[in-house]
Amino acid sequence: MLYKDSNFAYAIGRVRAIEKRLLDKGKFDRMIESRTPEEALKVATEAGYTESSSFSGNAVDYEIMLKEEERKLYTLLKEISSGSEVFDIFLLKNDYHNIKVILKSEFLEIEIDDSLLNTGLIPVSELKTIILDRDFNKLSQLLKDSSEHMKNSIEEVIDTFNRTNDPRHIDLILDKAYFNHILNLSEKYGYSYVKDLIKIIIDTTNIKTFVRIKSLNMTFDLLKRSLISGGDIDISVFLENYEKGSETLLQKTKHTRYYNLISECIGSYMEKESFARLEKLLDDYIINFVKKSKYKTLGIEPLIGYLVGKENEIKNLRIVMVGKINNISNNIIRERLRETYV
Repeated sequence: MLYKDSNFAYAIGRVRAIEKRLLDKGKFDRMIESRTPEEALKVATEAGYTESSSFSGNAVDYEIMLKEEERKLYTLLKEISSGSEVFDIFLLKNDYHNIKVILKSEFLEIEIDDSLLNTGLIPVSELKTIILDRDFNKLSQLLKDSSEHMKNSIEEVIDTFNRTNDPRHIDLILDKAYFNHILNLSEKYGYSYVKDLIKIIIDTTNIKTFVRIKSLNMTFDLLKRSLISGGDIDISVFLENYEKGSETLLQKTKHTRYYNLISECIGSYMEKESFARLEKLLDDYIINFVKKSKYKTLGIEPLIGYLVGKENEIKNLRIVMVGKINNISNNIIRERLRETYV
């Protein structure tokens, strides 16, 4: 259902108040300069991150706190935009993540339940039962009329693994299915801003894939299987320029909005050979896109911006905590940190 811009007025008001608690660059600087991981984590608790009942208080268990914050984020957005299904698009990534975990656990005969997320559209226990029992028709009851992408991709993964015994296909198949699924939903719900954001995420994912596979001299076939359709840059552009090199790709995208980004990504990687730097550049492009609509007074844009901004903040907290716990230098932590939403 497409909501009018005015339908989100209340939700925007709530988000405006909550945004004041987001961590800005100054607070992240405090975390980075902290002497201990515990001192760094205190900055997050001062900003409203709550310690769930399962949190031990030990900084090494920070992930429990971050997962609880993610749950609160999705619960809040669903609550304040009651009646709008558009946020289902952003929750689905957690369902596809869980599908990967469940299938890898089954195929590789390992226990990885700690990696499951409770922030998807489908309860984890139900999803496990559906996959292990191969009862995929139940997906249509849980996802209404948008379950075919998920159902077909799970069946394809199972069939492919049974034939190849190669778990690498799990991510490749499910990632493509996920993006096809959410693109389909964005068209169904009719929010051009959401569709544009999804296309940007697809394009930046493909840019990262191209640079990574090219720089590691991996096969053309792997690139072909990894690229995701649906972005503004047709996948043929990446495929046709794989053998020709990164500079040719740059010329072919000269008139797209990604020209400067691709130039910086290629230049940065060639200079430092750092995938961490590459991923930062791509993430920063996305956060800067949503920041442009941050102060709109009506429409869904400020809500999507807050969602992406908060997820970005949680990613930054992970970067800082991993760095502090593993005694990584402050300069390296700072280099890896993404742009903040505030």
